Amino acid sequence: MEHSMGIRQPVRVLLIDDSILTLHGLKTFLSKSSHIDIVGVARTRAEALAAIQAHRPNVVVLEVRVGQASGIDLCRTIRESRPNIGILFFTAHDDKDLLHSAILAGAQGYLLKNAAAEAVARSIEIVATGEAIIDHRLTHLVITWLRDGDEAEQEGTKGSCSKDDLRLLFLVASGKTNKEIVQELNVPPSIVAARLQRIYKHLRISRRSEAVRYYVHLEKTTHGFEGFSH
Repeated sequence: MEHSMGIRQPVRVLLIDDSILTLHGLKTFLSKSSHIDIVGVARTRAEALAAIQAHRPNVVVLEVRVGQASGIDLCRTIRESRPNIGILFFTAHDDKDLLHSAILAGAQGYLLKNAAAEAVARSIEIVATGEAIIDHRLTHLVITWLRDGDEAEQEGTKGSCSKDDLRLLFLVASGKTNKEIVQELNVPPSIVAARLQRIYKHLRISRRSEAVRYYVHLEKTTHGFEGFSH
């Protein structure tokens, strides 16, 4: 955050959610803070990208789902184009796979929607400084993820994947549903389902969360697959 003559500048915040009620509630109580300046709101991906260009926020607060679009995919787009913007997810979803995908996408914060107003404001300020914050009720998910990741490293890689398989795993790890993957790859739903089943069998895994963990392990050991995000 910028400082002028020792005066602390408010954090410029953009709110992204397809719920009018959520946007109104956030704007109402966050506007009471002298340390936060709500510079805009958006309800769709297109509105969000336009608002970022117009208002240049310090922090973006968004849901994991923005209408029919993926908030996690939007997070990745923002981080790639404007890495100085902090991302705080404010969501009703306490799903561990979505949390993992949000972290992979570059989010610095993940807060549940029943958090106290003061906690939301404080989390925004934390993210604005470049630090990370995760809802304390989700700490056990992070611990489990790290533990499972260590176990995966000890076991070693279960199998190799083709570039096409890694592309599919990347989409799964990005939090996309099978329907969204079908649209992304422009292939029939049966093809996506069959390919996932084949990959799961090849890697000796059975759940989506394990596929995310496998991809995370590869990210850590091979420094990522940046080409798959385009």
